[in-house]
Amino acid sequence: MISGTWPESAGGPIFVREYEGGSYEEVIEAFHRDALLLLDEGYEPVGQHYVEGQWGIWLGLLAAILTPILIGIVIWAKILTERPTGTLTVTYLSHTP
Repeated sequence: MISGTWPESAGGPIFVREYEGGSYEEVIEAFHRDALLLLDEGYEPVGQHYVEGQWGIWLGLLAAILTPILIGIVIWAKILTERPTGTLTVTYLSHTP
């Protein structure tokens, strides 16, 4: 999913897009699809930055509170085995004058 484009006005020589998704693979797939479409419009990616996602402190607190009744163990298993999705930010540059 594309969550943002800067600057808001299209048609400039440089713009930045942010990609998010349910998994890392979905983020990369969205970027690849978008990059091909933008290449047809004269833009190519010149920089990428991926920020790893983080579990919220509330999830750890909830798991700690619910551990005595065994529900917390399920939450701990999710925290320890699944990787939270991060955000991929890509800068595009127009290669046409």
